[in-house]
Amino acid sequence: MDFLDTIVRRNPSLIETAVSMHQSNELPANSVVVDLDMVEENAVKIRDAAAGRGIHLYFMTKQFGRNPEICRTLNNVGIDKAVAVDLEDGICLQKNGIRVGHIGHLVQIPKASIRYVLSSMAPEVITVFSYEKALQISEVAKDLGIVQNLLIRVVGKGDFFYPFQFGGIEEEDLLETVGKICKLPSVRVVGVVSFPCFRFDVKARKTMPMPNLFTLKRTVKTLEKELGLRITQINAPGDSSAQMMDQFRELGVTHVEPGNAFTGTTPWHAFEDLPEKPAWLYLSEISHIDGDNAYAIGGGLMSGDSPMGIWSTLYHNHRLNALSGNNVDSILQRKILAERSGYIDYYGTLYGNREVEFSVGDSVIYGLRNQVFVSRANVAIVKGIQSHKPVLLGIFDRLGNPIETSFFGR
Repeated sequence: MDFLDTIVRRNPSLIETAVSMHQSNELPANSVVVDLDMVEENAVKIRDAAAGRGIHLYFMTKQFGRNPEICRTLNNVGIDKAVAVDLEDGICLQKNGIRVGHIGHLVQIPKASIRYVLSSMAPEVITVFSYEKALQISEVAKDLGIVQNLLIRVVGKGDFFYPFQFGGIEEEDLLETVGKICKLPSVRVVGVVSFPCFRFDVKARKTMPMPNLFTLKRTVKTLEKELGLRITQINAPGDSSAQMMDQFRELGVTHVEPGNAFTGTTPWHAFEDLPEKPAWLYLSEISHIDGDNAYAIGGGLMSGDSPMGIWSTLYHNHRLNALSGNNVDSILQRKILAERSGYIDYYGTLYGNREVEFSVGDSVIYGLRNQVFVSRANVAIVKGIQSHKPVLLGIFDRLGNPIETSFFGR
């Protein structure tokens, strides 16, 4: 999705700062530039909205490359536990001293790593998709002398899942499978989870509950009534902005996992000014010109996730825009049609027009909804943008490791 117009309108200082710092060789091309102060402001809004409604938060870090500066900022405002989307995510968080509250969803823990997860991360909950995974966890937990809390990933008829994210315990097999899990000596079923439980509805122009959520609600009633379980967690992630907290409470959700909400880039943010403001952009530069078109250096273009349904590739190809230029005073008026690359994004195309003249080395600004963990993009953390006293705190890779800035000419 393209959030460029939203950034221009709601956080122009971020664009101007990125261009200024790029032209002075402080920021490299192929960088997600993060306005840390704005992330903090957004986090406070999300925290307060959740706390006022009894909603618990696990923050998602994959979008911004598990960045330790952002994680510490979230910790500092009182959002103290993260969700690890996969083992690699958990390792990065653990290394940087960030507490992991939830792991195993969306990606199950490989069996050889269960001991490390239980002994080093000690997560509050682990999601399991099967009895077999619960058994693996129970065996290690027994050896360690602990009891590990589990969430059950439930799949109901009619539930929606994104491609390559299928799996879980079928609702019709729920009682048999969970009954077996409950007999294991060193695990305890405390909740249920699915994704996405909420998704933006273009016609309604707001984020709405998905069938997955109602599967979870049915599941809780079944588990409590038939197995006598005490379910304390209904984990229902999906576009978890501050605006959603009333709806979460009304629908009985106990836990959500905000990610893009911290940077003001859930799909709803592209259509309405929600409390969170945009807090990042993708910065590149013109590598070369060929005919009427220019080509921007890639690395993070493919991380602008491909839309589905009405959000088709056709939409991306014909509605993605960029700003290009080298002058802070005029950059906001230099909007051009752009096209993202395929999976290997060496370059992004910038289509020429009569209003904009391209020059090699010009800054290029995109408003992508990034997924840094699957890209080659750098992450540049800048503090002080809103007070017009920007300071670069560091440049990091997709794993949250600092990068030597001399590589970029500093």
